[in-house]
Parts: sequence; C-alpha cells; structure tokens
Amino acid sequence: MTKKYLIYIALVSIGTVLFSCKDDWEQRNEVQNIDNTVNLSQKLIAQPNFSVFNEYVKATGYDKLLESSQNYTVWAPTNAAIAGLDPAIIASPTKLKDYVANHIALATFPVSKKNGDTIRVKLLNNKYATIIGSKFEEGNIIGEGQFVKNGVLHTLDHAMATKANIWDYILNSTDATLQTNFISNLSTMVIDSAKATIIGYKSNGEPIFAPNPPTIARNTYWVNVADLRDESQQYTYFMLQNAAFTSESAKLATYYPSIDPNFNSSFYLVKDLTVKGLYPVNKLPDTLISVGGVKVPISKAAIVKSYNASNGIVYVVNALPFRLKDKVPEFKIEGEKPFGFSANRTVLYRTKLDDLGKPFNDIEVYNHGVAEFSIFYIKPNLPFVKYKVYAKAIAGLPGDSQVAAFTQRFFVYNTSTVAYTLFYTHLVNPLSYAEVYMGEYTPQQFGLLQFRLTAANSTAKDVSTVILDYLRFEPILP
Repeated sequence: MTKKYLIYIALVSIGTVLFSCKDDWEQRNEVQNIDNTVNLSQKLIAQPNFSVFNEYVKATGYDKLLESSQNYTVWAPTNAAIAGLDPAIIASPTKLKDYVANHIALATFPVSKKNGDTIRVKLLNNKYATIIGSKFEEGNIIGEGQFVKNGVLHTLDHAMATKANIWDYILNSTDATLQTNFISNLSTMVIDSAKATIIGYKSNGEPIFAPNPPTIARNTYWVNVADLRDESQQYTYFMLQNAAFTSESAKLATYYPSIDPNFNSSFYLVKDLTVKGLYPVNKLPDTLISVGGVKVPISKAAIVKSYNASNGIVYVVNALPFRLKDKVPEFKIEGEKPFGFSANRTVLYRTKLDDLGKPFNDIEVYNHGVAEFSIFYIKPNLPFVKYKVYAKAIAGLPGDSQVAAFTQRFFVYNTSTVAYTLFYTHLVNPLSYAEVYMGEYTPQQFGLLQFRLTAANSTAKDVSTVILDYLRFEPILP
C-alpha cells in the first residue's frame, strides 16, 4: 500500500509540473517560430499596411538600426492608425525621430494575451511604455508578433504620439498659473559636476572640487520632493487652479510664515501634491499619501481635467481641501536619534519591551562622570503654532543598571537670548511607563527647534543618568 501510494503521489506531482509549465513551453515554441531569413527592416518593407510608418523609419535612419544584429521590438502603427498623426510631427525631423523611437525598444518583448501582467518597457527615446496583456499604452496590439532574426514586429492600431512627462506638462500648462509659476521658480545654485574639476575625494566617497567650481541652477522640488522629470518613475500629480491654490496657501500662512520665498506656505502646500504611483481616475481612493507622508483628500467631483503623462498622470482640480491636522501634524523627537553630545562618552542605544510587551527604542547614558552631561536634539522646519509637549523615559527594565529614581532636565534654545532656557525638570521613577506632560511650548518663529536633555549637576553614578524614549509635540489647532 505504501509503495502504491508513493507512486500515485509521484504521478500527481509530475502532472502538476507539466501543467504549470505548459504556458511557458507554448510561449517558447511561439518565440522559436522565427523567420531567420529577414530582419526587422525587411519585414516592415514587405508589408503594405506599414508603408507610412516605414517611410518615417527610413527618413529618420532607424532602418539601419533595424538591419543590425542587435535584437529590437517594433510596435508599428498601421497606415489607418497613423493617418491622423499631427502634421507638425511629420514636418519636424526632430519630432519625427522622437516619434519613431517612441515605437521601438531594445530587446525582444513577446506579448502574452493569456494574463493581465503589467510591464514597463523603455523605448529608444528614453520614454517608458506600459504594456498590459495586448494593450500598448492606449493602443491595442493586433494579432500575433512576427518574429524575425533580430527581434519581433507587432501590429499597433494606435499612432501613439510621444507624451510629455509631468514636469514638462506643468511648465507648459496654463491651467494653474499660480502653482506653475511658484514651482518653476523653486531654484537654487549647485555645483555643475559635469564641468567642475575634481581634486580629491572625501572619506565617504564624495568628490572634492577645485575652488570656485562652476554652478548651475537646479529646481529644489526635484531634490526636496520628487523629480517629476524622471521617466523611469510614475507619479500622480495634482494641479490646483488659482482660487484653490490661493485658498490653501492662505490656510497655511499662519503656520508657515514667509521667511524665504522658496520655503513659505506655498511650498508646504505644493510639496504634498505629488503621490508615488499611478492612480487613474477609476482607481482613485478618497485619500492618497503624498511622497512626504501627508494625507491627500481626493474628490473626483473636483477634477476639471486630466493628462496621461509619460511618467504618470496629472489632475487639474478646483479644490483640494487639506485637513489642517495633516499639514500641521504632531511629531516626535526620538531619543535614539540625537544631533550631538556635550562630551564623548559611551552611549547605549537600546531596544526594550514595555509593560505590554511592545518593543521600543531609546537612549541611555549611564555612569558617564560628567556634571550636566547633555544630549542635543533638533527639529527643522517647525511650524509656528503652540504645542503640548510630552516626554517618555523608562528606567529599571531588565538589564538596566539604573534602578533608582533620578532627575533629568529639558532645555529649549531661545533665539532672543541666544541661550538654552530650562523647560521642564523630569523625575524618572523606575518602571514608570506613562508619558509625562511637560507643558506648552510656542516657538518664537517658524524654523529650527533645538532641545537639550541634561543630566543632574553631579558626577555620581545613578544620579547623573539620562534616558529618553521620545518627546511628543501635539499642536493646539483651531
């Protein structure tokens, strides 16, 4: 019985393997059905329904490329599909070359009509095409691919003019002029690394340039938010019409006052108008998360128009009412992420379990022998609003040498006196897991927050300890 059972299992397993491999073998046989007597250029010439596209291929010199031994995939639009092509593209050698390159990719891409897998293919003009089954962008791939000795030729029922990327669309759009003008002027000067002379390298590998290197202007949105020129990425981007842009900027003006034309309330609005990923209108949820981690409220009724870009989608909207608590959120300063120390001592970065068995990370400096030893913390771009401040520090857990109560102090930097001011004296009792309310704090202005955690004015062990899980800042909003 055991032997028969094993044989039965083996037969079932073999059958399963054969069934799972069937599609792969069928696809391989299709790919192996190659006409090795012709190349892609010759294949195009031989088919009258591609005659117009073939003229463009010859006019741009891509026929020579398609005669080479390198493998390519061509998605060729039929004469009927290409009949409505913009005459401006045909009349411009540069635009026509880009158009032809928009239909050719390096390497061979068969089409699988048996599943809905999505792939992104880099084309010769450095744009990316999205292929879902037999869909090529907005077009349909008709029939089977024709395999030749240097690739495959697909029939396309769509002319597929080259799309602008999101950045180029923004700059050329008149749908949201205030937002466009603001974001296009977010520039800073950076070293032109392509022209600068490198005279050495830092320990981290960064180059050291010769004095007075050449500089170029660069938009800070690319660095601080997202590079909307990047063809390899996909984004969903929102453009606010002027009234909505003005209204939303005004809501934030109190909390992000204008101290820099590049980083005012308008910047803190536009930084959350980019979402990673492509969300067509039929897949738009009621809330998205911006690349900066802020909730973006979505109302399909507010969408005025949309544009399918080469690297995502753009929505022009007449309203995008962000919630104030999302744009002016509470935040934590984590103890284990200090900015610096008053002295070089052994620092413990710990992972512990609280009273509920939940892991947390904190920092401890124990028996350091320095009176008023301090750990410094900073928080950039602090909104101008009153906060309730809470602290959490847990001592006496298993493995912790600090088992006695001790006192530590929090100081905040005062820009008017150019000195640290005592904010709260914190008595830390062993195995106390609750947050401690320290009081209210109102920054003097928008900008940098600087805090200091300071030990007792003593060098004694068990007295001069400092421990911090986190500081939590809860904004008081209307």
